[in-house]
Amino acid sequence: MMYDVIVIGAGVVGGFVARELLHTKLKVALLEKNNDVCCEVTKANTAIVHPGYSAKTNTIKGKMTVDANENFQQICSELQVQFKRIGSLMIATGEKGIEKIQKKYTIGTQNGVKGLRLLNREETFALEPNINPEVIMSLHAPSTGVVNPWEYGIAAVENAVDNGANLYLNTKVEGIDKEKDVFVIQTNTGKFKAKYVINCAGLYSDEVNEMVAHPFFKIVPRRGEYYILDTEAGNLVEHIIFQTREDDTKGVIIAPTVEGNILVGPTAEDIDEKNNNSTSLEKLDLIKRVASKSVTNVPFHLVIRSFAGIRPRPNWIKKNAVTGEIEFYEDDVKDFIIGETKECNNFFNVAGIKSPGLTCAHEIGKYVAKLVVSKMEKPLKNENFNPNRKKKIRFNELDMDEQKRLIQQDRTYGNMVCRCKKITEAEIVDAIKRNAGARTVDGVKRRAGTSLGRCQGSFCTEEIIEILARELKKPIHQIEKDKSGSFIVTDSVK
Repeated sequence: MMYDVIVIGAGVVGGFVARELLHTKLKVALLEKNNDVCCEVTKANTAIVHPGYSAKTNTIKGKMTVDANENFQQICSELQVQFKRIGSLMIATGEKGIEKIQKKYTIGTQNGVKGLRLLNREETFALEPNINPEVIMSLHAPSTGVVNPWEYGIAAVENAVDNGANLYLNTKVEGIDKEKDVFVIQTNTGKFKAKYVINCAGLYSDEVNEMVAHPFFKIVPRRGEYYILDTEAGNLVEHIIFQTREDDTKGVIIAPTVEGNILVGPTAEDIDEKNNNSTSLEKLDLIKRVASKSVTNVPFHLVIRSFAGIRPRPNWIKKNAVTGEIEFYEDDVKDFIIGETKECNNFFNVAGIKSPGLTCAHEIGKYVAKLVVSKMEKPLKNENFNPNRKKKIRFNELDMDEQKRLIQQDRTYGNMVCRCKKITEAEIVDAIKRNAGARTVDGVKRRAGTSLGRCQGSFCTEEIIEILARELKKPIHQIEKDKSGSFIVTDSVK
């Protein structure tokens, strides 16, 4: 199959790269090794839309983040994704913390972050009365926001497919060759051809790069563990609380979510396995201890879930000047790795996209699309490009008259499947039938919002399985919870 551009990896960044490419009349494909999109780095992170006071002005991050933040509401409106601009406080309890905050304020001011303020103790407590009494100063960034990361990424992929991209799931790239000016991509499902290839493979972007070029960066998986507190704890804080530590170790974040829960974490642990998202009692207990340095009396008895995400921490590779062998990895790459590979024309790396990668995903998409299209001769503008996602109905947010009207049109809006979050059968069916739609129980969760409440799917999973089986025309025992092979029902008892 021949394409103009193939994007490897259908996470939030790959989704936005594909979406932005389709402003031009191009034949674009997204290759994803998993059975769903946005189910690795994208699905498990802190979900924060950063203001832009951390990365220096001369970096890609520094140049992108402020614009990305300012444009975030518009993109979420186009894609019908929930976004809340709730602001953040970075707090300090000692001299080192004050120095860090003042440095962030200086960088943020240089980057053009709007509304930044240094607050004294009294001003900080006026905004957040549950803050640690030892706080001396804070940095207030009103532009900071929160979003549902997987909803945001899925919406980008869906909109790309709506605009003509072809999505191939369960398609793992195993090798890349170049025949004259055409890339031949070998996958477990067959060969694909393209004039341009964009590597958005996240945790595996170093491995994909090495299919066409010598290694120059290495992705080190960094695991972060989190707690989710029930919505009953939702009034604990109103802002995202960042922490500066006097001992130079990493502080945890306490953040409201768009669903009204409280997120606490993450830890930071470099690991060997890129797919090891297990949690440990030791690290989760560490979160509890460190969180108390930010907010007093965090109600951990209201925990409804713990989970871990893996971040793609990029390191530069250093080689022995004589032997050419890799000796060790140097310090972290301080910026995103974005650009055409010097050893291979028309192959572009988009790698090491850790924080603020979620914030910058749309800007990265625009930037990469511009790089690729600039190499083409007279590309035609796609006059039919539609940035707006198909209308998404959130039944529980409608007034009673509108709910009644919908039920009269479609009685499945009257069947409340997920009682915790008040998600109806009609919304689940819609999540399945959309382009890049759900194929698993967790796929439904990531699109419709089921199983995110207090019971974590205890009461709705069975009915969701039945709906998936019906709509996908599959037997129940072939319905998976999440990744390939995660079957829930294995046999019947009657």
